[in-house]
Amino acid sequence: MSGATYPCRVDGEPAQATVGREAVEAAGRALPYVDLDDVTLGDHVVELVTCDGERLTISHLARAHDRFVAELLEARANARRAALLQWTGDAPTDRYVARMDGREVPVLLFADGLTLEPHDAPPTHVPLSLVQAVERDGYAITLRVRAGEDVVVRGLGRRTDELLMDLDAARAALAAATAAAYRGLSGELAGLSAPDGWAIGPDEAGDRWDALRRAVHAAAPEALDHLASLARSEVHYGIKRQAGGAVLPFCLARAGDRVAVEGAGEEGRATYVFRCPDVDRLNLALLAVSFRREALYLPAGRLGRWRLAVRTLEVVRWARDALVARVPHDGAWADKVAAAMAGG
Repeated sequence: MSGATYPCRVDGEPAQATVGREAVEAAGRALPYVDLDDVTLGDHVVELVTCDGERLTISHLARAHDRFVAELLEARANARRAALLQWTGDAPTDRYVARMDGREVPVLLFADGLTLEPHDAPPTHVPLSLVQAVERDGYAITLRVRAGEDVVVRGLGRRTDELLMDLDAARAALAAATAAAYRGLSGELAGLSAPDGWAIGPDEAGDRWDALRRAVHAAAPEALDHLASLARSEVHYGIKRQAGGAVLPFCLARAGDRVAVEGAGEEGRATYVFRCPDVDRLNLALLAVSFRREALYLPAGRLGRWRLAVRTLEVVRWARDALVARVPHDGAWADKVAAAMAGG
């Protein structure tokens, strides 16, 4: 980021504007990007509005207008991406520009996901582990997403084939890494092809169900045995690969309209109980927030930068509303989680 200062007008008055790393500064005011929800690009006029209603109108940038806008949008996207729970922190492997609905939409491919980032709307994130098929129709690419809505990317022009090849390579690499992680969890799970971050039940696990259950329970036998006994309806198990190569085994245990989420082997563990009869919907929400559960239970005043995700992503708000209990693993855990699962 250059941090260059641009002569301009701010709200009609002569001033200067600077694109910083965390905020745009103009006429002695700083608007943090995590609060800058609305950016409207007019005829050589840039309208900025924060989530609190603070406004700036920047104009008369002359020949520097396009450079200023490009730097502003890039800096804002970088800062907001880091504050959105969908992003795991890895650098994108490639960037594209789609032309959709009359506007340019940046498309970023990561090792585990594809993100569409329009400057005037919340981003769309697609976990690659849930992409079941990729279809092409001319210059339109449709991603068929497991248990979720299809996502269409169009207007890539000559780079359409490139994105298709990159998607195939990324999906294959992620599937191989996930299979290796399952194999590392237990030799009995060699050959299991379950998606990263997705919990599966006995039908999908097939003859490896007992081995999967043993491998996950081994990380926290007392807690997971208790949750499995409370799950009158169903239990699903899976793993989520994390930054640095760590692997998080996890369990989703359902009893009626309550689902308990337990991450095995986590320090300072707590069990999260949601009112949600649809295990797949809850699993989608966990993937959408990269399993960062602090944004699902912290009160509004303690969210910090995660307030952006709560404010802009419907899936995060839904999960916060569905959460009915966070039960720390203390001496009273067993009774408390049983009461939460029973609706008490």
